[in-house]
Amino acid sequence: MNERFSRELPNEDLRWRVTAVREKDWFVDSGRRSVQDFERALGLITKSIKDYPRVLDFGCGAGRILLHLEEAGRVVELHGCDIDAEAIKWAQTNVPWARCIVNPYLPPSEYPDAFFDLILNHSVFSHLDERYQGAWLAELARIIQPGGTALLSVNGTHAFEGFEKSWREAGADPTPLREKLRREGILYIVEDSWKAGPFPDFYHSTFHAPWYVFEHWSRCFDIKAYIPRGALDFQDLVLLQKRS
Repeated sequence: MNERFSRELPNEDLRWRVTAVREKDWFVDSGRRSVQDFERALGLITKSIKDYPRVLDFGCGAGRILLHLEEAGRVVELHGCDIDAEAIKWAQTNVPWARCIVNPYLPPSEYPDAFFDLILNHSVFSHLDERYQGAWLAELARIIQPGGTALLSVNGTHAFEGFEKSWREAGADPTPLREKLRREGILYIVEDSWKAGPFPDFYHSTFHAPWYVFEHWSRCFDIKAYIPRGALDFQDLVLLQKRS
């Protein structure tokens, strides 16, 4: 592991909140890989993070991704936001190349209209129900520049197959849940490992069918690409552009 990170990582609890894993190596390596995932997706439109003057890491936690954007922070204005006040406090102290704030549970955020050129996100919409998702998609569309770019991840087909396997191994039948996901395109599960955890009651597990993303998210953005397993080889990554 890089020596600098071994001295400046958040504590075990903060690492677990953002990765569901407590190990230092995964916190560091997954952050580096997420940046690579974003760059790979932006390459589809011949862009890079450094091409955008003002960038937001939406749901930044304790800087898992921002820790790897120090170089980018020298040439672009980096921001981060999250509902986790303790994680943001750590990021404010240890990630000085980004301006990090605590976000409300529901919009509006404190950001002005058309403020960002690029919004990055890993695993926020994988925890929100349909109402919260709709509210935040509309808010992201408000705070991004016309023609600006967003990269958002979702739990898609691959993630749901892993969930099904874990349910079967526990002796439960996931068939009704699969049918609901097939029928409605979105599946929000309250009885999950996040229940009674450190986050608010609305924070649980959500899965998306690709058709749902195309049908519903296109109300706020143009969908430029849908990349199965494009985020840490597990979640799907959606490349979006704000309509001019």
